[in-house]
Amino acid sequence: MSTSATYAPPSGAPRRHTGAYILIIAALVALAITAWRFFTPLSGIDGSGGAMTAMFAEVVMVVLGLLLVKSHTGGLRGFLLFLSWVGIVGTFVAALFLHGWLTAAVLAVGAIGVVIETFTQPVRSA
Repeated sequence: MSTSATYAPPSGAPRRHTGAYILIIAALVALAITAWRFFTPLSGIDGSGGAMTAMFAEVVMVVLGLLLVKSHTGGLRGFLLFLSWVGIVGTFVAALFLHGWLTAAVLAVGAIGVVIETFTQPVRSA
């Protein structure tokens, strides 16, 4: 047994898409919160177009997270990361405009997932 404090997986090991999974879970939680506020009478945003647009953006972020899990290195991955950044920032601003403080907090966690996914190096599978 090694006494080393750090563990580096072999270079051929498949990459774990931790950031993409964080993005998917955060977008699903944000979607649930926004949908609850959209369908609850007297919530302040019930039936509004802004909440509907935010819910659509959160569904798109779930799809982007799933595509990031399947993508490898290259231009498509960079484009998906760019769309993820635009989506998370835009939906965060929309949540602030809708006074969805809990939704904004969940989207901030999703932004951490996008940061992780952006700055970790994907490994090519052989």
